[in-house]
Amino acid sequence: MTRRFVRLMRALLTVAVCAIVLWAFVTVGTRELNRFWALDSRTELVVMHWSGEGGQEEDQIVEDALRTFERDHPTLRVRRINPGDAGSFYTKLQTMMASGDPPDVFYVGSERIPAFVTLGLLAPLDGLLAADARSQVSDRLDLAAFYPATVAAFQYDGEQCGRGALYGIPKDFTTVGFYWNKDLFARAGLQPPSANWSWDEFIADARAIGRLPGCTGAEFVTWPAMVRAYLMSDGLDVKGSSFDDLRTSDPKVLAALERLRSWRHDESGALTSGKSKIATGSSVFLSGKVGLAGPFGRWVVPSYRKIPSPAAGGFEWDFAPLPRGEVESNIVLTVSWSISSESKHPEEAWKLVRFLSGEQNQRALAQLGLAIPTIRRAAESESFADPTQAPANDQGFLDAAEHARIVDWPPDPQFEALLGSRLDQGLKTGDLPLAEAVANFERDWKAQRQSPLRSDSMPPMPWKWLSWIAIAFVIIGIVAATLKLRGGALTLARRSEERVGFLLASPWIIGFALFMVFPIGMSLALAFARWKGVSPLGAADFAGTANFEQLLAFDHRFRASLWVTAYYAIIAVPAGQVLALLAALLMNAKLRGIHLFRAAWYLPSVLAGVGVAVLWRWIFDADGGLLNSAIQPLLTPLGLTAPEWFGIDARIWGAPAFALMSLWFMGATMIVYLAGLQQIPSELYEAASIDGASKRRQFWSVTLPMLSPIILFNVIMALIASFQIFTQAFVMTGGEPGDLTRFYVLYLYNQGFEFYEMGYASAMAWLLLLIVLGLTVLILRTSNRWVHAEGLRT
Repeated sequence: MTRRFVRLMRALLTVAVCAIVLWAFVTVGTRELNRFWALDSRTELVVMHWSGEGGQEEDQIVEDALRTFERDHPTLRVRRINPGDAGSFYTKLQTMMASGDPPDVFYVGSERIPAFVTLGLLAPLDGLLAADARSQVSDRLDLAAFYPATVAAFQYDGEQCGRGALYGIPKDFTTVGFYWNKDLFARAGLQPPSANWSWDEFIADARAIGRLPGCTGAEFVTWPAMVRAYLMSDGLDVKGSSFDDLRTSDPKVLAALERLRSWRHDESGALTSGKSKIATGSSVFLSGKVGLAGPFGRWVVPSYRKIPSPAAGGFEWDFAPLPRGEVESNIVLTVSWSISSESKHPEEAWKLVRFLSGEQNQRALAQLGLAIPTIRRAAESESFADPTQAPANDQGFLDAAEHARIVDWPPDPQFEALLGSRLDQGLKTGDLPLAEAVANFERDWKAQRQSPLRSDSMPPMPWKWLSWIAIAFVIIGIVAATLKLRGGALTLARRSEERVGFLLASPWIIGFALFMVFPIGMSLALAFARWKGVSPLGAADFAGTANFEQLLAFDHRFRASLWVTAYYAIIAVPAGQVLALLAALLMNAKLRGIHLFRAAWYLPSVLAGVGVAVLWRWIFDADGGLLNSAIQPLLTPLGLTAPEWFGIDARIWGAPAFALMSLWFMGATMIVYLAGLQQIPSELYEAASIDGASKRRQFWSVTLPMLSPIILFNVIMALIASFQIFTQAFVMTGGEPGDLTRFYVLYLYNQGFEFYEMGYASAMAWLLLLIVLGLTVLILRTSNRWVHAEGLRT
């Protein structure tokens, strides 16, 4: 009965698994066949956007707008994609563009216009606008009705924004300023910020609030765009006539930056310290202990509107425009609806852009409080300036737009990343003198501009020849396998059995070839190519060894990432092995309930990496974190202070902090050691005890030699893992400050998915393979001195 039941259950499970697999294939196959055969006769347009701070409300507004568009255009069908936040959006967009199947219509931030236009990813819209004007289309867009700076942000002539062809219709925008706590201003006896307040008034207010018990004057973010906005208020900028003509070393620029640095580092209480990795940016203001926060745009309003009233334990707040310096200035940050240059239906896509950018849809989105409509009439309506909701000073955003400027960027996204990283070291964390931080930025940007990859004479990648070579290798492999199978003195039955075996293994073999061998081969080819990941593969150029030349001779950040990773490995690998072995010795004890302790030690190694990283970010926080709070009382009698792990002390303590965190994950290594300990024959310990060996002597003469093969395995695996650390650094620090926690794989990710340099990232990947392979071979070649083969025979 039992056997019959087992056979029945096995058959039912087999049928269920086959049904699920068949259902998955049928579902996906039907969907793709429907698309291929175009059973729906309507023309399909693909729209991609993000919702971000707008959440489900913004998502629903866009959905409703698209359904209205479909109702008004029966011959068109719109498929909507919303990956979530802006970061996920651009990652998805990059994948779709690289595959040659980009969405027809999508969001583009003004900061990405130079890069996308240079790569030929966006369609110019001037001709479509002109055609509408000639045809007198009823819902045509009148750019004169838009705020001029928002339109200029999407014009680019190949050298400078604000002129040339138009590549997007701005859907909304924001100017920037400071949000201020009305209650703290009243407690400090201060007047509300005026419409034309100055930086002197700003810092005076911040100092006054900073003198209140438990309060800080202001949070001043040092994002690249905001630092440039600050400089523009004094008629300055980091850019001269072009991005090859930097003004960062101009005495006036340095003086303005030094003033900002001194407010944070030479005074107490005026600005937030910049130490904390937890409460940063706009979230600092929510505590109610900070008087001003900014420069921020309109995007923080939805979260600030959730601040309770004073009666409910919250506070009242409002907005003030950016303080003025030598000139009255502000900046425009905006997003457009743009059309892909690869769209198969550009005229239909333009109808959709025209509809989505219209006044009605702008009014609907304005009610979320996220941004300002780019059409003046919509911006000046109650859809935006709602008197029943904070902030009361909505007009401050609009007044600033009259003299706001665009913040243009070069096509190379590394400029903004380098500027932000280096300025943070001088202005925020203070781990470098400001002059040195600026000099490092200029050095890095100069090296980037002089890179061998900047050559204009690179030929196209010979994909055709590479394809023929790959096909030849496949044919040779198949022929060699066939000859091998036919060779040898096998009986007919054995040969038939072998064929059946290969037939059954063929799904795995095919999958391995398609999803392992092919990507590895492509990665090797791309290591010798210059290819932007947002462009089709056919646009790749043959770079020869230029990627490797740039890595080894010009890239300072690469060397920094290699040093940080090596520093981490030197600490984490031996420390992790020692602790895991000691834990295994404890867990090997024959005690009641020992299985619970083993499970507890192993549990952290299976937890989600992102969640654990967030937890440890709280622990290491320099401003009230658990670890510093615990060790500071021990250090105070010695005249010492706890380190700012990821701040000013990151050069020394950044990598050790991650190594300390890695010890929490040593459960899997401990289990391997525990299994090895349990395989050591007890007779060896009995013989050693009879010979008079102490417990310590038994450990050194019996345990370690018998575990040596397992130690070799664990050391190699730990070494490989140490060069692959990514999640913790990505979540906890993002590589900051500077490059002091920018591990190798994190920098590889930056190059491939933030700067789109997929060829360069592939070269880094292969270089990493050679480094790890070399270290592994070195360990194996020297292992015969300390690995005892007897341990393998237990």
